[in-house]
Amino acid sequence: MQLIRPVFLYFFAATLVLLLVPCVLAAESDSSWSFGVIADSQGRAIHITNAINAEFVRHKVDFVVQVGDLGNLQDRIASNQVLAEAGIRFYPLRGNHDSENKIEMVAQFQKAFPSIHNTPGNGGSSPDLPGVAGLTYSFTHKSGKFILLDTFPLLDWNEGEANENHKWYDGSILRKAYTVGDYLPWIEAELKKDDHRFAMVFGHKNLIGQNHKDNLFNLAHHDQTDQDAHPEMQNAFYALLQRYGVRYYLSGHDHMYNRSLIKSPDGKSEIVQIICGSAFQGFYMPKPPFSERETPISQDLKRNGFLLVRIDGERGRFEYYSTEPFGDEPKSPTWELRDSFEFSLTETL
Repeated sequence: MQLIRPVFLYFFAATLVLLLVPCVLAAESDSSWSFGVIADSQGRAIHITNAINAEFVRHKVDFVVQVGDLGNLQDRIASNQVLAEAGIRFYPLRGNHDSENKIEMVAQFQKAFPSIHNTPGNGGSSPDLPGVAGLTYSFTHKSGKFILLDTFPLLDWNEGEANENHKWYDGSILRKAYTVGDYLPWIEAELKKDDHRFAMVFGHKNLIGQNHKDNLFNLAHHDQTDQDAHPEMQNAFYALLQRYGVRYYLSGHDHMYNRSLIKSPDGKSEIVQIICGSAFQGFYMPKPPFSERETPISQDLKRNGFLLVRIDGERGRFEYYSTEPFGDEPKSPTWELRDSFEFSLTETL
């Protein structure tokens, strides 16, 4: 009997290890993951989108967020097939070029991405407002919550509601859009939930742009240039995000990469804004006036790029990659890491 005991114990220990290995691997998989962000792929830029999608597949991201201006939707659906085949989910957000103040474009967008309407199985929701389902929405993934804000026209006005003074940049009367102020109760309800360790907020327009002076808080068109407009709404938005520990707002629109610290108009709250580069042939350059509420940190100009966010346990890392401009033809890009920084999921700014 004394001779059998060591053999039995060895067999028992080996069996226990085999049983525990899958659990350990699953835990590591849940704690280490990543996602990608792409911006502004409108126009004749599908070859740039294809190259960036190939990088997302190579980096084995869990999902991709596009912060607006997708371009031709049928081309984009075809390009995203490589993501789908790799099991990578795609979460789009409209930009001004996906709206053009045309109500029929809302239906086209929703038809192109039908699974987004309630983000089934991903803890998703949309505000309880007419017409907004699947345009402004949230979803959860592992330890993160992600909130995407659509501030572009999506409804026709009821009789007598339209304001003749509010016009799109082509001169047409601006159709009904929701503001950040309309979304604040829903945003707070989402951030109150205990289904995440950290949260990030996305929009197409910037909080403060380096080139464009229309922003998330203006009306939906380009000719609103007061970056301090609607200060009460801005202060409430910044304060809400800071209260719930949201430290990063990711956007597009400016066709450049720019990382900066943005303060609220009242100076009481702040957030890091990341303008996510461009997947389009055209670029913009910074131009004055520049806001005293913005403290620049990092910038990358006249290059095509994308963002990766890596999560490993309680730590995260942003990585911005870019390449020389593609132009109108496909090429084999050389992607360079141009900006990176680490963060804790729980610490405040």
